[in-house]
Amino acid sequence: MINQLAASLKEISLAEIENISYVKLTANKPPWEKTKIQVQTRQSYTLLATGKINWSHRDPELYGGPGFHLWSRIPGGHIRNVVRNTGTFTADSSGILELGVYFGIWANHEGDLEPHSNNYSALSGELEVISILWKNSPITGLKKLTLLNNSVLLKEAFRQLTHPVQIPTGWDYLNETGVSDIYVSAREGNRPCIKLDASNDQGILRKPLDFLISESTQLKWDWKLLEHPSRNREDETRSHDYISVAAEFDNGRDLTWIWSSQLPIDYYFDCPVKSWAKRETHYVIRTGLEEGTEWLHESRNLFTDVGRSMGFKPKRITAIWLIGVATFQHAKARAEFSNISLKDGKKSLQIL
Repeated sequence: MINQLAASLKEISLAEIENISYVKLTANKPPWEKTKIQVQTRQSYTLLATGKINWSHRDPELYGGPGFHLWSRIPGGHIRNVVRNTGTFTADSSGILELGVYFGIWANHEGDLEPHSNNYSALSGELEVISILWKNSPITGLKKLTLLNNSVLLKEAFRQLTHPVQIPTGWDYLNETGVSDIYVSAREGNRPCIKLDASNDQGILRKPLDFLISESTQLKWDWKLLEHPSRNREDETRSHDYISVAAEFDNGRDLTWIWSSQLPIDYYFDCPVKSWAKRETHYVIRTGLEEGTEWLHESRNLFTDVGRSMGFKPKRITAIWLIGVATFQHAKARAEFSNISLKDGKKSLQIL
């Protein structure tokens, strides 16, 4: 039990540790809850967490763990999320460390929720969280703790610091879905690519840009499907696990071109997740579970696809997204992306 781990850690005297706190976060209580941890700017803290947040009273298989729900902040600074069960962060402001169960869509980087984007009353369950405030090096402190205590959580936190997964250069994770480690840069011969490998995890990788759209603008990319996360219809909330490439527009909306397990090609639908429904539309361009090692090429006319599926005339692209979701059915999503570009007559932009 994590409360026993917390009690054990509080009995350990290490020069690296300043304070330790243990809290339970109730699922149906919106963020934020104060801990007993007072943090100074540039001071590091580690979170260790267990638990489960149930999204439905009717379906016990709809749930998420700390990696989906646990976020932290020091008021005045930016929000941070754990990856799976642990995370170590450096404070960007001074104050009381606060923790929260996230459900909905963030309105900003400071931790306000979009109005009406959540329904906490539908949630049940709890997260248990240990917060460790460090006087100095968290790596040294975690190394010593793993030698004194055989906790899987401590080992996971130490491994995250000593073997960090680098976010592909020029890309970042979308704030609304949080940071993860499911995307990595790679090369196949002379071909640069980004690999997705998510196991009961999700993340949206975003590359900001500014590209004017005309009636002839084409979005092009190559991809491989290595493992599809769904065997069911992706247009239902219960099975909304998918892999896609997406374009974000200057009106805040986005269109994702997905590889569906079974929906027909040219079928499109608004996101079945309530908080995303007015923002995101999905457009099926491949279907089936024929996973393979050959690169497949796509070329989509943005003006045509957006007009048909979303009903407006796009003006500018502000970002390209890579999306991998495997959390609804707790499966695996594996794919590779390469050679992403925007072209419009003589104008072109190489994105990957």
